[in-house]
Parts: sequence; structure tokens; C-alpha cells
Amino acid sequence: MGSGVTRYGMVRALLLAALLLATPLGQAGCASDDGAAAAGTARASGHGFAFGPGGGNLEGASVHAIDADGVPLPGAATTTAAGGAWALDGLPRGVDLSFVLEKPGFATTQTQVFRLAGDVEKVTFQVPSDAVYDLMSGLVNLEPDPTKCQIATTVTRRGHSLYDGHGTHGEPDATVSISPTVGVADGPVYFNLVKYDVIFPDRELTATSHDGGVLFLDVKPGRYTLIAAKPGATIRPVTLDCRAGVLANASPPWGLQVEAGGLEPKKPGEKGPFD
Repeated sequence: MGSGVTRYGMVRALLLAALLLATPLGQAGCASDDGAAAAGTARASGHGFAFGPGGGNLEGASVHAIDADGVPLPGAATTTAAGGAWALDGLPRGVDLSFVLEKPGFATTQTQVFRLAGDVEKVTFQVPSDAVYDLMSGLVNLEPDPTKCQIATTVTRRGHSLYDGHGTHGEPDATVSISPTVGVADGPVYFNLVKYDVIFPDRELTATSHDGGVLFLDVKPGRYTLIAAKPGATIRPVTLDCRAGVLANASPPWGLQVEAGGLEPKKPGEKGPFD
């Protein structure tokens, strides 16, 4: 693992950046230490998005729920429909669970940990194709260890998510840490933003760009909490379960979401500095 992107790597990143048309780069859903399971069941719904050239929605992908040990919940499986939409009913409340999307040609991707207190909407997957996954690995000088996981999330501007349409949605100038640090080989690596649809991971950055994306690489399986900090902003932390060979991506609006302070939400139709 190199300590930085080589000159060749950076040039390669800039040349390839135009191909990286990122889909926008995800408390009823947070993990907690409350032990007792709540009565009743809940519904979770959202969409699968392709991260990479052309973006788009992921139709025909399998989605299922797993428990904290990675065991699939009986009957909690479905297939994404037109537009990448999915929904699961009858989910247990008050227990830790995550959602996993699988589709041939794409990286197996898992959401944050949820402990449902009720129905939850806009649970999104941002899933790179195998080719984009390999490209991103090359840009950060990573040879992924199949016994480890990769962790991603987005520090997201107050009031925004992947459903904003055109434009950026990240909160810039935030720093992200992970706990525990033991078992984390590398990171944080922040995503640089050239314009709203051109991004790449850049080891030279020391905080988020307007994209908001961040990576932790070759992480030992286990449970981790990500925390973002920015003066004047309150940012909700996120918990993920890391499983070998899986991309754990807490994508908006269930990643590191700004809840107070930070940039003001954009007005309808308003463009940001990189839109």
C-alpha cells in the first residue's frame, strides 16, 4: 500500500475522471445499545444506484436483510424493480440488521446497521461495477485483501440525499474518523470533486470536498462507527458491520448526515459551485 498517489496515478486519475460519472456518491435507522426488541414489524424501502460511468439505477439485483452476525433473515429478500426500487416488509423492530445488494458484475454492497423503531425509507445502495471497483482500487494503490472489507460513506449536506437530482450534495471541509482504529489498514481517503459528475479518491485531501465521499481501506471484519466533525455543524454518526469481501457503504441519507449547521440546504433549482 503506497502512502500516496504517484504522479502517474494522479495523471491517470485526471484522464479517467471524465468517465467517473458518479451517481450522487447511503432515529429510526441507527444502531443503539438498547437490548430489548420492540414489538411489531417494520418496512424498509429504497433504491439501488450504480456508481460509475453513466450512473443509473440497478434493476434485477437481489436485496436481503442480515442480522449482526451476517445471517440472512428468513423471508427478508426481494429483487429491485424498475428504477432500482426495492422494499421489504415484516422486518423485526429493535434488533440490529443491515441490507445487502448483490448483482453479477457489481461489488456486493452492504448498508449501515439499522435498529428499526418504525418504517424507514430512502435506504440507498451506491454500487460500483467490478470494473469501477478495480479502477478505484488502482487510484488509491490498493490490492484489496479478500479477508477484509472496504468502508465508504458520504458526509451529506443538511436536507439533502441521493434523491436531489442534478448537483452535488456533500458537506465540504469535514474530517472523518473511525472507531475502533485497530484493524483499519488505511484511511480516511477523501473524494476530490472536479464537477458534480466527475470525482476521484485523492490521498492529498485532508477533509471532504463538496462530494462528501470518504473511504477506509482493508478493514478487519467487525463493527465500526464513523464520526464526522466540522466547526459549527452537528453531524449524525453512523455504524457499519464490516464483512470479508464486502463493500460497506452508508450512503445518503443514512450516512454521515448533517443535522444542524453546515451549508444551508439548496433552494429548488439552485446550483452549487460544482454543479
